[in-house]
Amino acid sequence: MTDPTRPSRPDDQARQDAEALGVPPESLPDASDEESDVFEVWDINMPSVALFLGCETQWRVVSRGMHGLLYWLGIDYAAAGVLLRARPTREKRRYPAARLLDDLREMEIEARAIMNEVRD
Repeated sequence: MTDPTRPSRPDDQARQDAEALGVPPESLPDASDEESDVFEVWDINMPSVALFLGCETQWRVVSRGMHGLLYWLGIDYAAAGVLLRARPTREKRRYPAARLLDDLREMEIEARAIMNEVRD
């Protein structure tokens, strides 16, 4: 059984899919590099990180150029709203949606800059 708290490594199919989408192979984690992507998140930041990760399939993306390169526009905030409303009541009281949305936007700006870097 896999440990859901540990980062997973892309398998061969995931690597092929990423390559078909224009993701450079060097940007994917190396299968032999077990701990390179592991980092700690402070408890106070965990709801914001969980919201960002929950939106991982909610990015708006367009194709750029003839080579199929992707341009990441941003996160669909309607989907983020669904996640914000689905949180437990206790978490809603402790971490207001407005604060988490501000955090989400900051992470989105940084992630978008990285994902839209032009690679040679």
